[in-house]
Amino acid sequence: MRFAIGAIWHQTNSFSPVPTTLEDFAAYRYVQGDALIDTASAGHTALAGAIRTAAHLSHDVLPLIEARAPSGGPLSDADFERLTSELCSRLREARDAIDGVLLDLSGGLITTSDPDAEATLLTSVREVVGGAVPIVAAVGPHANLSPRLVDAATLLVGPSAVPDADPAARGERAVALLALVASGEVKPAVALRQVPLLVPLPAQDTGAGAMAEIAELARQCEREPGVLCAMVTGGFPYADVPHAGAAVVVATHGDSTRAADLAATVEAAFAERNGQWTVNPANIEAAIHDAMAAREHPFVLADTGDDPGAGGPGDGTGLLWGLLDLGARGAAIGVITDPEAVDAAIAAGVGAEVTLSVGARRDRLHGYPIDVHGRVASIGPGKIVREGPLDSGLEIDMGRSVVVEARGRHEGDVAIILAERRVELDDPAIFRAHGIDPATMRILAVKSSLRYRVGFGAVASKMVAVATPGVTVPDFAFFPYQRLRRPIAPLDPL
Repeated sequence: MRFAIGAIWHQTNSFSPVPTTLEDFAAYRYVQGDALIDTASAGHTALAGAIRTAAHLSHDVLPLIEARAPSGGPLSDADFERLTSELCSRLREARDAIDGVLLDLSGGLITTSDPDAEATLLTSVREVVGGAVPIVAAVGPHANLSPRLVDAATLLVGPSAVPDADPAARGERAVALLALVASGEVKPAVALRQVPLLVPLPAQDTGAGAMAEIAELARQCEREPGVLCAMVTGGFPYADVPHAGAAVVVATHGDSTRAADLAATVEAAFAERNGQWTVNPANIEAAIHDAMAAREHPFVLADTGDDPGAGGPGDGTGLLWGLLDLGARGAAIGVITDPEAVDAAIAAGVGAEVTLSVGARRDRLHGYPIDVHGRVASIGPGKIVREGPLDSGLEIDMGRSVVVEARGRHEGDVAIILAERRVELDDPAIFRAHGIDPATMRILAVKSSLRYRVGFGAVASKMVAVATPGVTVPDFAFFPYQRLRRPIAPLDPL
């Protein structure tokens, strides 16, 4: 059989001050046709897993496009139409020789006028291939699932864990199920249950707590006879859309009643754990004092309010201010997005003493600019290959970057990674590529709200989420939702 495979991936934060354009896709990852296969063959993305599994099962692959951009604000309607048109155009050229379609989606793409853009994409794909060709969507760990999206796809396949340390496995499962459906061996009956709950990203970790128990319940469902797949998602709470929030999807072989019953059982598990979804990050000063007093290192501090991986601008200065003001020693922080400061540091040259205004270029919501005094220690490599366990092998393009060794109060010292482009610091390789050995540092401050737990789990002596200001804070009362369905916890009593 022959399967068309592609991706249009963006996790949209309705409140992000960072606009998303086609240029962001081009800078991050935009490949077409055979180049998709060439670049994915050795990677660990969902598409890479799907392509390898298709070959292992002796199926042919028609590569469409793979377009990915960092999380940010809504994409324009025109740019979304261009991406959809490119994907569907390639699909249309070979539609008579296609037995199935697999798309890797975040489950959270929003345009300026379409709150359910991926459902629109799948509808367009369906119009091209017809009603008989199965469409499987491999969705991301924070998917917001609408009835329209579920209806547009034949099957949805989610990650086995959050954070998604093995996205390739998601692609492998998706293409294996696609093959079963395309061959006629199974006829999916799919049930969706939307849970009236916004789950903070840190509480979506399936490694511990309430979400771990619910994820295990979904796995138990999958082990039952006749169940093709079962997934739970905590959703993406920073999307101001009617379908934002937790959800459960169960697919069985031809038994819609059983699918609905199992989905309802898993949904009930959310309500049974009411009150277990609150996240209370530590105060900045208290967290830094704890890190400074710790006997074992490195002590990781996570900037939860300005997570570039969830739409933060990356230029927040709350943690940087605390580290410098309290005199932290042996500390490193990154990645602060500040092209102007990078320009000034590179112009000064390696070894030069500089005074730089750092951060808060987008707004004052994420802090204020900080005058940094120190030495330009190094200029970064620009592109970095991730070492994992998250997205191992995937290249990160930070643009130009520098390390400035800043002097704090009380003889403190803080190594600051500054970059032109936004990067969630969830991989120790980013520190190493800039000449900073995480194992030798006392304190590592990272802009990340969840994925750092996997990325630094094997390195850190302790990890603490810190309450910093910004558009990715876990307190949803902060956000002016307009389209969110109500009532929904924790904003409303249920």
